Amino acid sequence: MKYIVFTNSINSNFNMSKKILSLLLIASLFSTCKKTEVENEFSISLIEMNPTEIIEFEENINVRISYIHPQGFVGFSDPDYLSLEVKDSRLLIPDYYHLIPLSPPQSEVSIKGEILIEVDAPFIFGNGNTETLTFSIRIQDKDKNWSNKVTTDLITVNRQ
Repeated sequence: MKYIVFTNSINSNFNMSKKILSLLLIASLFSTCKKTEVENEFSISLIEMNPTEIIEFEENINVRISYIHPQGFVGFSDPDYLSLEVKDSRLLIPDYYHLIPLSPPQSEVSIKGEILIEVDAPFIFGNGNTETLTFSIRIQDKDKNWSNKVTTDLITVNRQ
């Protein structure tokens, strides 16, 4: 009789261990799903920009950003749709530009890459000999969602 009780005790401990193991497996699956979602968000990041000091009207500003989009919904075939926003910190209203499609039509393919943005040579608005500014950039996808915003380093513009 004691042998049967001992066996039930082992079965009970074994069943409890299986339940704990199952819960741990389920918890680890949920934690890995969250990480994957964060890594696959639509986002951009600033790689580099130059120059940081210019003479007005003489040099363009080059800004290189990287992008990642889990469905590839970046860029539009309609050339009138402006999905790249570039805002000069001295102005209230940003400028918008067209981005061509960066993935094949009618597809949902995760994409990542780089975009080089060349901003026309800034000039001084006021009466001083120098002004400083930054550019803030973001991209809108085909679902009308905006990426995060990236901001360039401080740029100094000197009068000619």
